[in-house]
Amino acid sequence: MAAPWTQGARVRILGTLHGSQTVNVLHFATNTQINDNIARDTLILQLLAQVLACVTDQLLAGVTSEWQCTGIEGTAIAPVLSDPQFSAAPPGTVGTLGPCSASFIATLVAIKTGVGGRTHRGRFFLPPAGESNTNLSILDGDAMTQLNEFISCLAGKFIGAGASTPWRLGVLSRKTLNNSPANFDAAFTEATSLVVSDVAAIMGSRKKGRGA
Repeated sequence: MAAPWTQGARVRILGTLHGSQTVNVLHFATNTQINDNIARDTLILQLLAQVLACVTDQLLAGVTSEWQCTGIEGTAIAPVLSDPQFSAAPPGTVGTLGPCSASFIATLVAIKTGVGGRTHRGRFFLPPAGESNTNLSILDGDAMTQLNEFISCLAGKFIGAGASTPWRLGVLSRKTLNNSPANFDAAFTEATSLVVSDVAAIMGSRKKGRGA
């Protein structure tokens, strides 16, 4: 797939960690043709279901039991803005690794596009692994294996010609978009791969009641 894109969407993986809200933002585009807002909303809800499946089937095995996923939210951002759609996570959608005592620790994922420049580089943060899976800020092999399974799930659904869904994951330049859906094609760069860092990251902006 490639520009011009027919639809662009922002997806947020929502959860809680020690009373703080966690918000992991991903951006997607598709060439699928739709005829009305109902068809658009249906397409976004299908996207949310696919992302939630990766969370419940793979991500939970790589993050602390202190994190609970509450659901996935999606909003059309091109060619026009829409009201958000929401898919709630099943009750008890929590991580399976050991406890983590701090809410500001996270796992960093880099989004590669094969295009140079800051505009075409992206990243997002996942909930942390358990403290028993982290030694001197380095994630152990078990946690990395599970996190890479989650990344493989996303890649299989949303990256490359072999992706199983009509959506493509990518990097969105908010500066280029400049709050104008008409700029989406120039602002969105399709991802070619995702890379999980084995070094624990810090979410300095995560505060109770605020997403990061």
